[in-house]
Amino acid sequence: MDNLLLDIGGKELYLDIDRLSEIVRIEQESQPLTVNESQCDAGMEEPLPNMVELHIDGTKYEMYRDMIGALMMYNEEVDNKMGMVALNNATIPFKIAFNTLLMKGILKEL
Repeated sequence: MDNLLLDIGGKELYLDIDRLSEIVRIEQESQPLTVNESQCDAGMEEPLPNMVELHIDGTKYEMYRDMIGALMMYNEEVDNKMGMVALNNATIPFKIAFNTLLMKGILKEL
């Protein structure tokens, strides 16, 4: 199983999808939706069963999606023996994406 791990700069990294979901989610305080039993009981409303709504910040989602794509589409070979020094030869988009995802806790060390 160890041969499946990818060693980047002397570290084994992975993408934390749960953390990504937390970051792009918009927390909204909303009133529970209600439904009228019938038209004659217009004044009496009862709450709908618990409904899960997911609201995401489109800008954050798109930016993180592009950064993850920049990491996944990087074509250059990294010399693992040189550690993080080898990453200094990477492209600017790769460096920005790598650093941002690492600092935001989406890219984590295993």
